[in-house]
Amino acid sequence: RHCVIRSNSQINMDGMQPTTAPWASQNAPVKDQAALLQEKLARARAMKPDNAVPATAPPPRVPSSGDASEGRWPMAEWPAESQQPEGADAVGGQSPPIEIPVTQVKIGDEVREFRFRAPVKRIKGKDDLKRFLSSNTYSLLQRFIVGLNDCCRGRSLQDDVHVSEGCAALIRILAALSALVDEVPPIQQPMRYGNKAFRDWMARAAEAAPGMVAEVLPEGVKGAAVEVAPYLLASFGDASRIDYGTGHEHAFLTFLAALERIGFTKEEDHPALALKVFWEYLRVARRLQLTYRLEPAGSHGCWSLDDYQMVPFLWGSSQLIGHPTLVPSSIHDAGLVKRHADDFYYMHCIKFIGEVKSGALAENSPMINDISGCGTWQRVNSGMLRMYFAEVTDKLPVIQHMLFGSIFPFE
Repeated sequence: RHCVIRSNSQINMDGMQPTTAPWASQNAPVKDQAALLQEKLARARAMKPDNAVPATAPPPRVPSSGDASEGRWPMAEWPAESQQPEGADAVGGQSPPIEIPVTQVKIGDEVREFRFRAPVKRIKGKDDLKRFLSSNTYSLLQRFIVGLNDCCRGRSLQDDVHVSEGCAALIRILAALSALVDEVPPIQQPMRYGNKAFRDWMARAAEAAPGMVAEVLPEGVKGAAVEVAPYLLASFGDASRIDYGTGHEHAFLTFLAALERIGFTKEEDHPALALKVFWEYLRVARRLQLTYRLEPAGSHGCWSLDDYQMVPFLWGSSQLIGHPTLVPSSIHDAGLVKRHADDFYYMHCIKFIGEVKSGALAENSPMINDISGCGTWQRVNSGMLRMYFAEVTDKLPVIQHMLFGSIFPFE
């Protein structure tokens, strides 16, 4: 029956005209109809017909190295291989990661190689923490902290120690950051703690600090500013939570250790770093805490001893080892505390507690009160050194915020 129908209809397939668009002229060739369609689409998009986008657009062009100089697209600049956006190797089809140049730094007889880049967080869980605790980075930081603790022994904050040009530059940077507080006063808000003006201060500091750091670094390692400055910024608190704790304090120690790793400071600078530079940092931290009413990070600052700090207690107890008159129980004598608050970190911290908290130490700072029962400062210092590593550097809630780059890699 199908054959019969074909026979009766007498359809001539070879003689059929090609199908045309409804709006096309019956006599217009197919090619002219396509051009007409392009013109209509161009007018609908308020474009010139010559600039009409083809129905099938070619893939985006990968910029060449000469584009920037020719006024076209600049080359994409990834911060580092490890920070290259996911899928970046597929841009334009094939785009290899940009190679970061190696910077060699000669420290004594040792030549160190770095690929300076913005540091990132790498500790996500217990396995990462375990890896960090067995790494060379952890050992380097531990030795640095212990070294500064040892150089404080028997020394006062008022002692005349050698301050190199590098240490003096760091003190100037901290003083400049402190001066920014005058330009960003706290705002009126219903909440007692966590003044939101702190976020403005942090934004100002984030804008100024990288340039400050780059300016003081020697020519050969100026590229390290991109990696070192984030440690400095992380040492003043968290802008989103408006809090401060021992993790931020540890970030400043990492900042100092990183500068030593690249040769900006040396081991002979340890007394000045511990007694002069860190003292200036502590003054800035205290000013931020009081001006913007920063919340203690975590639970009481994650094992800080006055809701914020721990290092001043650690190094302060080292300062007092062998002191002829001051003993651990001397912290209960308000007169002695006030008299020596500018001489020893430990007494400064006890004075600070008395200014911001009410009641006796036994009520507002029971751990410090218990420590005052130790017989010697040597025993206090040994216990605090163990506590610092056990409760700060070795604890996931604190150390998960640490940043890693080429100076302190996550190995």
